[in-house]
Amino acid sequence: FLMIRRPPRSTLDRSSAASDVYKRQDLRYMEIAKKIAMAGGALGLFCWSLYKRYSQNPKKEKIEKPQITKTDSLGMFDHSKMSPFEVEAETRKLEAELAKEMKEDIEKLKTNHIVHVDHLLDWCPEPERVDMNPLLVKAEVSNKLGMPPECFVSPGTFCIKDYQFATEEELKVTSRYMKAGPKKYTFFKKEEVKAAIVTCGGLCPGLNVVIREIVMTLYYNYKVTNITGVRWGYHGFYAPGDNFVKLTPGKVKDIHQLGGSILGAGRDKFNPQEVLKAIEERGFNQVYVIGGDGTHSGLLLLAEAVKKAKRKIALVGVPKTIDNDIKIIDYSFGFSSAVQAAVKAIDSGNVEANCAENGIGLIRVMGRDVGHIAMHASLASRDVNICLVPEFKFNIHGEKGLLKYLFDTRLKQKGHAVIVVAEGAALGVNDAELVEKGQDPRSIDIGKWLKDQIEGYAKKNGKSVILKYIDPSYMIRTVPANSADRQFCSVLAQNAVHGAMAGFTCFTCGIIRGISVNLPIELVAKGEKNKLEYKDRGWQRLLASTGQPSFTEQIDRILTTT
Repeated sequence: FLMIRRPPRSTLDRSSAASDVYKRQDLRYMEIAKKIAMAGGALGLFCWSLYKRYSQNPKKEKIEKPQITKTDSLGMFDHSKMSPFEVEAETRKLEAELAKEMKEDIEKLKTNHIVHVDHLLDWCPEPERVDMNPLLVKAEVSNKLGMPPECFVSPGTFCIKDYQFATEEELKVTSRYMKAGPKKYTFFKKEEVKAAIVTCGGLCPGLNVVIREIVMTLYYNYKVTNITGVRWGYHGFYAPGDNFVKLTPGKVKDIHQLGGSILGAGRDKFNPQEVLKAIEERGFNQVYVIGGDGTHSGLLLLAEAVKKAKRKIALVGVPKTIDNDIKIIDYSFGFSSAVQAAVKAIDSGNVEANCAENGIGLIRVMGRDVGHIAMHASLASRDVNICLVPEFKFNIHGEKGLLKYLFDTRLKQKGHAVIVVAEGAALGVNDAELVEKGQDPRSIDIGKWLKDQIEGYAKKNGKSVILKYIDPSYMIRTVPANSADRQFCSVLAQNAVHGAMAGFTCFTCGIIRGISVNLPIELVAKGEKNKLEYKDRGWQRLLASTGQPSFTEQIDRILTTT
Protein backbone atom coordinates (compact mmCIF):
# COMPACT_ATOMS: atom_id res chain seq x y z
CA PHE A 1 0.00 0.00 0.00
CA LEU A 2 2.86 2.36 0.90
CA MET A 3 4.70 1.46 -2.28
CA ILE A 4 1.68 2.41 -4.33
CA ARG A 5 1.24 5.68 -2.45
CA ARG A 6 4.89 6.80 -3.06
CA PRO A 7 5.47 9.79 -5.34
CA PRO A 8 5.38 8.79 -9.06
CA ARG A 9 8.66 8.62 -10.92
CA SER A 10 9.14 10.81 -13.91
CA THR A 11 9.81 8.75 -16.99
CA LEU A 12 11.90 11.63 -18.38
CA ASP A 13 14.20 11.91 -15.35
CA ARG A 14 16.76 9.13 -15.81
CA SER A 15 19.81 10.75 -14.20
CA SER A 16 21.83 8.82 -11.64
CA ALA A 17 21.07 11.36 -8.95
CA ALA A 18 17.35 10.94 -9.40
CA SER A 19 17.76 7.18 -9.37
CA ASP A 20 19.49 7.30 -5.95
CA VAL A 21 16.70 9.43 -4.53
CA TYR A 22 14.07 6.90 -5.58
CA LYS A 23 16.08 3.99 -4.17
CA ARG A 24 16.32 5.71 -0.78
CA GLN A 25 12.55 6.34 -0.83
CA ASP A 26 11.88 2.69 -1.66
CA LEU A 27 14.02 1.53 1.25
CA ARG A 28 12.23 3.88 3.67
CA TYR A 29 8.79 2.68 2.60
CA MET A 30 9.88 -0.97 2.87
CA GLU A 31 11.05 -0.40 6.45
CA ILE A 32 7.71 1.10 7.38
CA ALA A 33 5.86 -1.78 5.75
CA LYS A 34 7.94 -4.33 7.70
CA LYS A 35 7.17 -2.59 11.01
CA ILE A 36 3.42 -2.56 10.25
CA ALA A 37 3.54 -6.22 9.31
CA MET A 38 5.33 -7.09 12.55
CA ALA A 39 2.79 -5.07 14.59
CA GLY A 40 -0.06 -6.81 12.81
CA GLY A 41 1.40 -10.19 13.54
CA ALA A 42 1.83 -9.33 17.23
CA LEU A 43 -1.76 -8.13 17.41
CA GLY A 44 -2.97 -11.34 15.78
CA LEU A 45 -1.05 -13.47 18.29
CA PHE A 46 -2.54 -11.44 21.17
CA CYS A 47 -6.08 -11.92 19.86
CA TRP A 48 -5.46 -15.64 19.41
CA SER A 49 -4.27 -15.97 23.01
CA LEU A 50 -7.40 -14.17 24.27
CA TYR A 51 -9.61 -16.46 22.24
CA LYS A 52 -7.89 -19.57 23.61
CA ARG A 53 -8.13 -18.25 27.16
CA TYR A 54 -11.84 -17.40 27.14
CA SER A 55 -12.88 -20.40 25.07
CA GLN A 56 -11.77 -22.56 28.04
CA ASN A 57 -13.78 -20.41 30.55
CA PRO A 58 -17.27 -19.94 29.09
CA LYS A 59 -18.51 -18.03 32.17
CA LYS A 60 -16.48 -15.00 31.09
CA GLU A 61 -17.48 -15.22 27.46
CA LYS A 62 -19.81 -12.43 26.42
CA ILE A 63 -22.42 -13.47 23.93
CA GLU A 64 -25.10 -11.16 22.70
CA LYS A 65 -28.53 -12.36 23.87
CA PRO A 66 -31.23 -12.81 21.27
CA GLN A 67 -34.20 -10.49 21.41
CA ILE A 68 -36.99 -11.59 23.76
CA THR A 69 -39.97 -12.91 21.88
CA LYS A 70 -43.55 -11.84 22.59
CA THR A 71 -44.41 -15.23 24.01
CA ASP A 72 -41.57 -14.89 26.52
CA SER A 73 -42.46 -11.41 27.69
CA LEU A 74 -42.19 -12.48 31.34
CA GLY A 75 -38.60 -13.62 30.92
CA MET A 76 -39.19 -17.26 31.78
CA PHE A 77 -36.04 -18.66 30.24
CA ASP A 78 -32.28 -18.00 30.20
CA HIS A 79 -31.71 -16.53 26.75
CA SER A 80 -27.92 -16.72 27.06
CA LYS A 81 -28.08 -20.48 26.61
CA MET A 82 -31.00 -20.77 24.19
CA SER A 83 -31.70 -19.68 20.66
CA PRO A 84 -34.90 -17.74 19.91
CA PHE A 85 -36.36 -20.88 18.36
CA GLU A 86 -35.67 -22.89 21.52
CA VAL A 87 -37.21 -20.15 23.65
CA GLU A 88 -40.31 -20.21 21.47
CA ALA A 89 -40.62 -23.99 21.75
CA GLU A 90 -40.13 -24.02 25.53
CA THR A 91 -42.64 -21.22 25.93
CA ARG A 92 -45.27 -23.15 23.98
CA LYS A 93 -44.56 -26.21 26.08
CA LEU A 94 -44.93 -24.22 29.31
CA GLU A 95 -48.19 -22.66 28.14
CA ALA A 96 -49.59 -26.13 27.44
CA GLU A 97 -48.59 -27.32 30.91
CA LEU A 98 -50.21 -24.29 32.56
CA ALA A 99 -53.40 -24.71 30.53
CA LYS A 100 -53.49 -28.35 31.59
CA GLU A 101 -53.09 -27.38 35.25
CA MET A 102 -55.90 -24.85 34.95
CA LYS A 103 -58.26 -27.50 33.58
CA GLU A 104 -57.08 -29.94 36.23
CA ASP A 105 -57.97 -27.37 38.90
CA ILE A 106 -61.56 -27.32 37.66
CA GLU A 107 -61.84 -31.10 37.25
CA LYS A 108 -60.51 -31.85 40.74
CA LEU A 109 -63.28 -29.79 42.29
CA LYS A 110 -65.52 -32.68 41.25
CA THR A 111 -63.19 -35.65 41.74
CA ASN A 112 -62.17 -34.49 45.24
CA HIS A 113 -65.78 -33.65 46.15
CA ILE A 114 -64.94 -30.02 46.86
CA VAL A 115 -67.74 -27.48 47.18
CA HIS A 116 -67.96 -26.06 43.65
CA VAL A 117 -66.55 -22.64 42.83
CA ASP A 118 -67.34 -21.26 39.37
CA HIS A 119 -64.57 -20.70 36.84
CA LEU A 120 -64.79 -18.56 33.72
CA LEU A 121 -63.96 -21.63 31.61
CA ASP A 122 -67.40 -22.95 32.62
CA TRP A 123 -68.95 -20.60 30.04
CA CYS A 124 -66.08 -18.74 28.33
CA PRO A 125 -63.70 -20.08 25.65
CA GLU A 126 -60.21 -21.09 26.65
CA PRO A 127 -57.69 -18.23 26.33
CA GLU A 128 -55.22 -18.37 23.45
CA ARG A 129 -52.30 -18.23 25.86
CA VAL A 130 -51.94 -19.09 29.55
CA ASP A 131 -49.11 -17.25 31.28
CA MET A 132 -47.10 -18.20 34.31
CA ASN A 133 -47.89 -16.28 37.50
CA PRO A 134 -45.40 -13.36 37.72
CA LEU A 135 -44.76 -14.18 41.38
CA LEU A 136 -43.34 -17.56 40.38
CA VAL A 137 -41.29 -16.04 37.55
CA LYS A 138 -39.67 -13.54 39.91
CA ALA A 139 -38.64 -16.25 42.31
CA GLU A 140 -37.28 -18.68 39.68
CA VAL A 141 -35.56 -16.47 37.12
CA SER A 142 -34.84 -12.91 38.15
CA ASN A 143 -33.87 -13.57 41.79
CA LYS A 144 -36.21 -10.78 42.82
CA LEU A 145 -38.96 -10.88 45.42
CA GLY A 146 -41.25 -13.78 44.63
CA MET A 147 -42.62 -17.06 45.91
CA PRO A 148 -41.14 -20.54 45.60
CA PRO A 149 -43.24 -23.17 43.79
CA GLU A 150 -44.19 -24.82 47.09
CA CYS A 151 -46.16 -21.71 48.10
CA PHE A 152 -48.57 -21.99 45.17
CA VAL A 153 -51.84 -23.86 45.65
CA SER A 154 -51.85 -27.17 43.81
CA PRO A 155 -54.96 -28.31 41.91
CA GLY A 156 -57.52 -30.07 44.11
CA THR A 157 -56.19 -28.77 47.46
CA PHE A 158 -58.97 -28.39 50.03
CA CYS A 159 -59.69 -27.98 53.73
CA ILE A 160 -62.53 -29.45 55.77
CA LYS A 161 -65.13 -27.60 57.78
CA ASP A 162 -64.97 -29.65 60.97
CA TYR A 163 -61.93 -30.95 62.79
CA GLN A 164 -63.56 -33.03 65.52
CA PHE A 165 -65.25 -36.30 64.59
CA ALA A 166 -66.92 -39.02 66.62
CA THR A 167 -67.10 -41.57 63.82
CA GLU A 168 -65.47 -42.34 60.49
CA GLU A 169 -68.76 -41.59 58.73
CA GLU A 170 -68.75 -38.01 60.02
CA LEU A 171 -65.34 -37.50 58.46
CA LYS A 172 -66.53 -38.84 55.09
CA VAL A 173 -69.51 -36.50 54.83
CA THR A 174 -67.91 -33.30 56.13
CA SER A 175 -67.80 -30.43 53.65
CA ARG A 176 -64.60 -29.72 51.72
CA TYR A 177 -63.68 -26.23 50.60
CA MET A 178 -61.23 -25.04 47.97
CA LYS A 179 -58.02 -23.67 49.44
CA ALA A 180 -57.35 -20.07 48.46
CA GLY A 181 -54.06 -18.64 47.27
CA PRO A 182 -51.98 -17.97 44.15
CA LYS A 183 -51.96 -20.42 41.25
CA LYS A 184 -49.00 -21.05 38.96
CA TYR A 185 -51.05 -19.82 36.01
CA THR A 186 -53.07 -16.67 35.25
CA PHE A 187 -56.28 -16.66 33.24
CA PHE A 188 -56.20 -12.91 32.64
CA LYS A 189 -53.42 -11.01 30.92
CA LYS A 190 -52.24 -7.96 32.82
CA GLU A 191 -52.91 -5.63 29.90
CA GLU A 192 -56.54 -6.75 29.56
CA VAL A 193 -57.58 -6.42 33.21
CA LYS A 194 -59.93 -3.56 34.16
CA ALA A 195 -60.76 -3.91 37.85
CA ALA A 196 -63.50 -2.22 39.89
CA ILE A 197 -63.73 -2.06 43.70
CA VAL A 198 -66.93 -1.20 45.60
CA THR A 199 -67.87 -1.16 49.30
CA CYS A 200 -71.49 -1.80 50.30
CA GLY A 201 -73.58 -1.94 53.47
CA GLY A 202 -72.64 -0.27 56.75
CA LEU A 203 -69.25 0.97 57.82
CA CYS A 204 -66.78 -1.37 59.45
CA PRO A 205 -63.15 -1.16 60.57
CA GLY A 206 -60.85 -2.45 57.84
CA LEU A 207 -62.68 -1.40 54.68
CA ASN A 208 -59.84 0.89 53.63
CA VAL A 209 -57.29 -1.83 54.37
CA VAL A 210 -59.05 -4.21 51.95
CA ILE A 211 -59.26 -1.52 49.27
CA ARG A 212 -55.57 -0.71 49.67
CA GLU A 213 -54.43 -4.32 49.54
CA ILE A 214 -56.50 -5.17 46.44
CA VAL A 215 -54.89 -2.22 44.63
CA MET A 216 -51.38 -3.08 45.82
CA THR A 217 -51.70 -6.78 44.92
CA LEU A 218 -53.05 -6.05 41.45
CA TYR A 219 -50.44 -3.39 40.75
CA TYR A 220 -47.26 -4.87 42.21
CA ASN A 221 -47.88 -8.62 41.93
CA TYR A 222 -49.72 -8.75 38.62
CA LYS A 223 -48.70 -5.42 37.00
CA VAL A 224 -52.34 -4.35 36.57
CA THR A 225 -52.68 -0.58 36.28
CA ASN A 226 -56.33 -0.08 35.30
CA ILE A 227 -58.06 -0.04 38.72
CA THR A 228 -61.20 1.98 39.52
CA GLY A 229 -63.08 2.64 42.74
CA VAL A 230 -66.89 2.91 42.61
CA ARG A 231 -68.54 5.29 45.09
CA TRP A 232 -71.68 4.78 47.18
CA GLY A 233 -72.24 1.04 46.81
CA TYR A 234 -73.94 -0.87 44.00
CA HIS A 235 -76.03 2.03 42.70
CA GLY A 236 -72.83 4.01 42.16
CA PHE A 237 -72.31 1.94 38.99
CA TYR A 238 -75.26 3.58 37.24
CA ALA A 239 -76.36 6.54 39.39
CA PRO A 240 -75.89 10.02 37.86
CA GLY A 241 -72.74 11.87 38.75
CA ASP A 242 -69.04 11.11 38.68
CA ASN A 243 -68.93 8.01 40.89
CA PHE A 244 -65.71 6.49 39.52
CA VAL A 245 -62.29 7.12 41.04
CA LYS A 246 -58.95 6.10 39.55
CA LEU A 247 -57.04 4.11 42.20
CA THR A 248 -53.25 3.96 42.26
CA PRO A 249 -50.72 2.85 44.87
CA GLY A 250 -49.91 6.49 45.57
CA LYS A 251 -53.55 7.30 46.25
CA VAL A 252 -54.20 4.37 48.62
CA LYS A 253 -50.85 3.92 50.36
CA ASP A 254 -51.94 5.59 53.63
CA ILE A 255 -55.67 4.87 53.76
CA HIS A 256 -55.24 1.83 56.01
CA GLN A 257 -54.75 4.28 58.87
CA LEU A 258 -58.25 5.75 58.35
CA GLY A 259 -61.66 4.59 59.50
CA GLY A 260 -64.63 4.21 57.17
CA SER A 261 -64.21 3.83 53.40
CA ILE A 262 -62.69 6.29 50.93
CA LEU A 263 -65.33 5.06 48.46
CA GLY A 264 -68.26 5.53 50.80
CA ALA A 265 -70.91 2.85 51.22
CA GLY A 266 -74.60 2.32 50.52
CA ARG A 267 -77.46 -0.02 51.41
CA ASP A 268 -79.91 0.94 48.65
CA LYS A 269 -81.59 -1.75 46.59
CA PHE A 270 -80.24 -2.06 43.08
CA ASN A 271 -81.08 -3.49 39.69
CA PRO A 272 -78.61 -6.30 38.76
CA GLN A 273 -79.23 -5.76 35.04
CA GLU A 274 -78.42 -2.05 35.35
CA VAL A 275 -75.23 -2.84 37.26
CA LEU A 276 -74.19 -5.45 34.66
CA LYS A 277 -74.89 -2.96 31.87
CA ALA A 278 -72.73 -0.34 33.56
CA ILE A 279 -69.95 -2.89 34.12
CA GLU A 280 -69.95 -3.83 30.43
CA GLU A 281 -70.04 -0.21 29.27
CA ARG A 282 -67.03 0.58 31.43
CA GLY A 283 -65.26 -2.59 30.30
CA PHE A 284 -64.71 -3.98 33.80
CA ASN A 285 -63.77 -7.67 33.83
CA GLN A 286 -62.90 -7.96 37.53
CA VAL A 287 -65.30 -6.63 40.18
CA TYR A 288 -64.39 -6.78 43.88
CA VAL A 289 -67.36 -6.30 46.24
CA ILE A 290 -66.78 -5.74 49.98
CA GLY A 291 -69.80 -6.27 52.21
CA GLY A 292 -71.87 -8.51 54.49
CA ASP A 293 -74.56 -11.10 53.89
CA GLY A 294 -76.95 -8.52 52.40
CA THR A 295 -74.27 -7.34 50.00
CA HIS A 296 -73.52 -10.94 49.06
CA SER A 297 -77.22 -11.52 48.35
CA GLY A 298 -77.00 -8.71 45.82
CA LEU A 299 -73.74 -10.12 44.47
CA LEU A 300 -75.48 -13.47 44.00
CA LEU A 301 -78.13 -11.82 41.81
CA LEU A 302 -75.40 -10.11 39.81
CA ALA A 303 -73.53 -13.43 39.45
CA GLU A 304 -76.63 -15.12 38.07
CA ALA A 305 -76.97 -12.33 35.49
CA VAL A 306 -73.30 -12.68 34.49
CA LYS A 307 -73.57 -16.45 34.09
CA LYS A 308 -76.78 -16.17 32.12
CA ALA A 309 -75.17 -13.68 29.74
CA LYS A 310 -71.92 -15.74 29.69
CA ARG A 311 -69.72 -12.74 30.26
CA LYS A 312 -65.99 -12.86 30.97
CA ILE A 313 -66.28 -11.09 34.32
CA ALA A 314 -64.75 -12.28 37.59
CA LEU A 315 -67.02 -11.37 40.51
CA VAL A 316 -65.33 -11.61 43.90
CA GLY A 317 -66.73 -10.94 47.37
CA VAL A 318 -64.85 -10.05 50.54
CA PRO A 319 -67.16 -10.76 53.53
CA LYS A 320 -67.58 -7.94 56.02
CA THR A 321 -69.68 -8.02 59.18
CA ILE A 322 -68.77 -6.15 62.31
CA ASP A 323 -71.09 -8.43 64.34
CA ASN A 324 -69.24 -11.60 63.25
CA ASP A 325 -72.58 -13.18 62.32
CA ILE A 326 -71.51 -15.20 59.23
CA LYS A 327 -71.44 -18.76 60.49
CA ILE A 328 -69.50 -20.57 57.80
CA ILE A 329 -66.28 -18.61 58.36
CA ASP A 330 -64.24 -18.45 61.55
CA TYR A 331 -64.61 -14.68 61.90
CA SER A 332 -64.87 -11.59 59.75
CA PHE A 333 -62.67 -8.53 59.48
CA GLY A 334 -63.54 -5.54 61.67
CA PHE A 335 -64.72 -7.69 64.56
CA SER A 336 -61.42 -7.53 66.47
CA SER A 337 -61.29 -3.73 66.13
CA ALA A 338 -64.93 -3.44 67.22
CA VAL A 339 -64.29 -5.49 70.35
CA GLN A 340 -61.27 -3.37 71.18
CA ALA A 341 -63.31 -0.16 70.85
CA ALA A 342 -66.16 -1.63 72.91
CA VAL A 343 -63.75 -2.48 75.73
CA LYS A 344 -62.80 1.20 75.98
CA ALA A 345 -66.48 2.12 76.41
CA ILE A 346 -66.88 -0.58 79.08
CA ASP A 347 -63.82 0.74 80.91
CA SER A 348 -65.45 4.19 80.99
CA GLY A 349 -68.69 2.70 82.32
CA ASN A 350 -66.76 0.84 85.00
CA VAL A 351 -65.07 4.06 86.17
CA GLU A 352 -68.45 5.85 86.35
CA ALA A 353 -69.99 2.97 88.32
CA ASN A 354 -67.15 2.76 90.83
CA CYS A 355 -67.04 6.50 91.44
CA ALA A 356 -70.66 6.77 92.63
CA GLU A 357 -72.70 5.26 95.45
CA ASN A 358 -74.88 2.54 93.94
CA GLY A 359 -73.39 3.49 90.59
CA ILE A 360 -74.47 1.64 87.44
CA GLY A 361 -72.65 1.76 84.12
CA LEU A 362 -74.96 0.66 81.27
CA ILE A 363 -73.22 0.17 77.91
CA ARG A 364 -75.04 -0.67 74.68
CA VAL A 365 -72.87 -2.25 71.96
CA MET A 366 -73.53 -3.41 68.41
CA GLY A 367 -75.05 -6.82 67.77
CA ARG A 368 -78.43 -6.77 66.03
CA ASP A 369 -78.81 -10.56 65.65
CA VAL A 370 -75.91 -12.00 67.62
CA GLY A 371 -74.05 -11.10 70.79
CA HIS A 372 -70.44 -11.78 69.85
CA ILE A 373 -69.22 -8.21 70.41
CA ALA A 374 -70.98 -8.03 73.79
CA MET A 375 -69.60 -11.39 74.91
CA HIS A 376 -66.03 -10.92 73.72
CA ALA A 377 -65.79 -7.34 74.97
CA SER A 378 -67.12 -8.43 78.37
CA LEU A 379 -64.59 -11.25 78.53
CA ALA A 380 -61.77 -8.90 77.54
CA SER A 381 -62.82 -6.24 80.04
CA ARG A 382 -63.17 -8.58 83.06
CA ASP A 383 -65.22 -5.82 84.79
CA VAL A 384 -68.70 -6.69 83.46
CA ASN A 385 -71.28 -8.01 85.94
CA ILE A 386 -74.24 -8.60 83.61
CA CYS A 387 -74.19 -9.29 79.86
CA LEU A 388 -77.41 -9.52 77.80
CA VAL A 389 -77.42 -10.84 74.22
CA PRO A 390 -80.14 -11.60 71.60
CA GLU A 391 -79.64 -15.38 71.67
CA PHE A 392 -80.73 -16.10 75.25
CA LYS A 393 -84.05 -15.26 76.87
CA PHE A 394 -84.20 -13.42 80.17
CA ASN A 395 -86.82 -11.95 82.51
CA ILE A 396 -86.83 -8.34 83.62
CA HIS A 397 -89.31 -8.67 86.49
CA GLY A 398 -90.08 -11.34 89.09
CA GLU A 399 -88.04 -13.17 91.69
CA LYS A 400 -85.63 -14.51 89.05
CA GLY A 401 -85.62 -11.32 87.02
CA LEU A 402 -82.82 -8.93 86.20
CA LEU A 403 -84.07 -6.03 88.36
CA LYS A 404 -84.41 -8.14 91.51
CA TYR A 405 -80.88 -9.52 91.10
CA LEU A 406 -79.39 -6.10 90.29
CA PHE A 407 -80.77 -4.32 93.38
CA ASP A 408 -81.05 -7.08 95.99
CA THR A 409 -77.84 -8.93 95.20
CA ARG A 410 -75.31 -7.03 93.12
CA LEU A 411 -75.74 -3.46 94.42
CA LYS A 412 -76.41 -4.62 97.96
CA GLN A 413 -73.20 -6.67 98.08
CA LYS A 414 -70.82 -4.64 95.89
CA GLY A 415 -72.33 -1.18 95.66
CA HIS A 416 -71.87 -0.86 91.89
CA ALA A 417 -72.64 -2.73 88.66
CA VAL A 418 -71.55 -2.75 85.02
CA ILE A 419 -74.13 -3.97 82.48
CA VAL A 420 -73.41 -4.65 78.78
CA VAL A 421 -76.36 -5.11 76.44
CA ALA A 422 -76.28 -5.94 72.71
CA GLU A 423 -78.48 -3.77 70.49
CA GLY A 424 -80.63 -6.77 69.53
CA ALA A 425 -81.10 -8.02 73.09
CA ALA A 426 -84.77 -7.00 72.94
CA LEU A 427 -85.30 -10.33 71.18
CA GLY A 428 -84.49 -12.04 74.46
CA VAL A 429 -86.86 -10.13 76.73
CA ASN A 430 -89.20 -12.85 77.94
CA ASP A 431 -91.72 -11.13 80.19
CA ALA A 432 -92.47 -7.74 78.67
CA GLU A 433 -94.03 -6.45 75.47
CA LEU A 434 -91.59 -3.93 74.09
CA VAL A 435 -93.46 -3.30 70.82
CA GLU A 436 -96.88 -3.90 69.42
CA LYS A 437 -97.69 -7.32 68.05
CA GLY A 438 -96.16 -7.90 64.63
CA GLN A 439 -93.40 -5.33 65.06
CA ASP A 440 -89.71 -6.16 65.31
CA PRO A 441 -88.44 -5.78 68.91
CA ARG A 442 -85.07 -4.70 67.51
CA SER A 443 -86.67 -1.49 66.30
CA ILE A 444 -86.47 0.02 69.81
CA ASP A 445 -83.36 1.19 71.63
CA ILE A 446 -82.95 -1.58 74.20
CA GLY A 447 -80.37 0.45 76.09
CA LYS A 448 -82.67 3.41 76.77
CA TRP A 449 -85.59 1.07 77.51
CA LEU A 450 -83.51 -0.83 80.06
CA LYS A 451 -82.34 2.46 81.60
CA ASP A 452 -85.96 3.52 82.09
CA GLN A 453 -86.82 0.15 83.66
CA ILE A 454 -83.93 0.35 86.15
CA GLU A 455 -84.64 3.95 87.17
CA GLY A 456 -88.39 3.26 87.42
CA TYR A 457 -87.79 0.23 89.65
CA ALA A 458 -85.47 2.26 91.91
CA LYS A 459 -88.02 5.09 92.26
CA LYS A 460 -90.87 2.66 92.92
CA ASN A 461 -88.96 0.86 95.66
CA GLY A 462 -87.38 3.93 97.21
CA LYS A 463 -83.85 3.08 96.20
CA SER A 464 -81.21 5.53 95.06
CA VAL A 465 -78.99 4.81 92.04
CA ILE A 466 -76.77 6.86 89.74
CA LEU A 467 -76.92 5.37 86.23
CA LYS A 468 -74.68 6.42 83.34
CA TYR A 469 -75.79 5.24 79.92
CA ILE A 470 -73.08 4.92 77.23
CA ASP A 471 -73.83 4.12 73.58
CA PRO A 472 -70.59 3.82 71.54
CA SER A 473 -72.22 2.09 68.53
CA TYR A 474 -71.10 4.53 65.84
CA MET A 475 -67.76 5.04 67.55
CA ILE A 476 -67.15 1.31 67.27
CA ARG A 477 -67.84 0.96 63.57
CA THR A 478 -65.87 4.02 62.47
CA VAL A 479 -62.54 3.37 64.20
CA PRO A 480 -59.49 2.45 62.07
CA ALA A 481 -58.63 -1.24 61.93
CA ASN A 482 -56.30 -2.49 64.63
CA SER A 483 -53.15 -4.48 63.89
CA ALA A 484 -54.89 -7.87 63.92
CA ASP A 485 -57.60 -6.72 61.49
CA ARG A 486 -55.06 -5.06 59.21
CA GLN A 487 -53.20 -8.31 58.80
CA PHE A 488 -56.42 -10.27 58.33
CA CYS A 489 -57.77 -7.80 55.73
CA SER A 490 -54.53 -8.13 53.77
CA VAL A 491 -54.89 -11.92 53.60
CA LEU A 492 -58.50 -11.71 52.38
CA ALA A 493 -57.73 -9.04 49.77
CA GLN A 494 -54.68 -10.86 48.38
CA ASN A 495 -56.60 -14.13 48.06
CA ALA A 496 -59.43 -12.31 46.30
CA VAL A 497 -57.00 -11.06 43.65
CA HIS A 498 -55.22 -14.42 43.32
CA GLY A 499 -58.54 -16.17 42.70
CA ALA A 500 -59.74 -13.61 40.15
CA MET A 501 -56.46 -13.63 38.20
CA ALA A 502 -56.67 -17.43 38.02
CA GLY A 503 -60.12 -17.14 36.41
CA PHE A 504 -62.35 -18.11 39.33
CA THR A 505 -65.54 -16.12 39.70
CA CYS A 506 -68.70 -15.79 41.79
CA PHE A 507 -66.80 -16.63 44.97
CA THR A 508 -65.98 -15.01 48.28
CA CYS A 509 -62.93 -15.32 50.52
CA GLY A 510 -62.79 -16.42 54.12
CA ILE A 511 -61.01 -18.38 56.82
CA ILE A 512 -62.21 -21.83 57.92
CA ARG A 513 -60.34 -23.60 60.70
CA GLY A 514 -57.48 -21.18 60.20
CA ILE A 515 -57.10 -21.91 56.46
CA SER A 516 -57.87 -19.44 53.66
CA VAL A 517 -60.62 -20.73 51.35
CA ASN A 518 -62.67 -19.67 48.34
CA LEU A 519 -66.40 -20.19 48.88
CA PRO A 520 -69.39 -19.91 46.52
CA ILE A 521 -71.28 -16.67 47.17
CA GLU A 522 -74.51 -18.39 48.20
CA LEU A 523 -72.90 -19.89 51.32
CA VAL A 524 -72.54 -16.37 52.70
CA ALA A 525 -75.67 -14.86 51.12
CA LYS A 526 -78.00 -17.64 52.27
CA GLY A 527 -76.04 -19.11 55.16
CA GLU A 528 -77.04 -19.37 58.81
CA LYS A 529 -76.37 -16.66 61.36
CA ASN A 530 -73.45 -17.32 63.66
CA LYS A 531 -75.48 -17.37 66.87
CA LEU A 532 -74.12 -18.05 70.32
CA GLU A 533 -75.08 -21.34 71.92
CA TYR A 534 -75.44 -22.09 75.59
CA LYS A 535 -72.93 -24.94 75.34
CA ASP A 536 -70.25 -22.70 73.80
CA ARG A 537 -67.13 -22.55 75.90
CA GLY A 538 -66.97 -18.81 75.35
CA TRP A 539 -70.41 -18.26 76.86
CA GLN A 540 -69.62 -20.52 79.79
CA ARG A 541 -66.46 -18.51 80.43
CA LEU A 542 -68.56 -15.35 80.42
CA LEU A 543 -70.99 -16.75 83.00
CA ALA A 544 -68.05 -17.70 85.20
CA SER A 545 -66.58 -14.21 84.82
CA THR A 546 -69.76 -12.21 85.51
CA GLY A 547 -71.35 -14.58 88.01
CA GLN A 548 -74.78 -13.69 86.61
CA PRO A 549 -77.73 -16.09 86.95
CA SER A 550 -80.02 -17.14 84.11
CA PHE A 551 -82.71 -14.50 84.79
CA THR A 552 -85.33 -17.07 83.86
CA GLU A 553 -87.16 -20.01 85.35
CA GLN A 554 -86.29 -22.16 82.36
CA ILE A 555 -83.11 -24.18 82.06
CA ASP A 556 -82.98 -23.85 78.26
CA ARG A 557 -82.40 -20.17 77.60
CA ILE A 558 -81.67 -20.38 73.89
CA LEU A 559 -83.84 -18.11 71.78
CA THR A 560 -85.22 -20.13 68.88
CA THR A 561 -86.89 -17.35 66.89
CA THR A 562 -85.00 -15.61 64.08
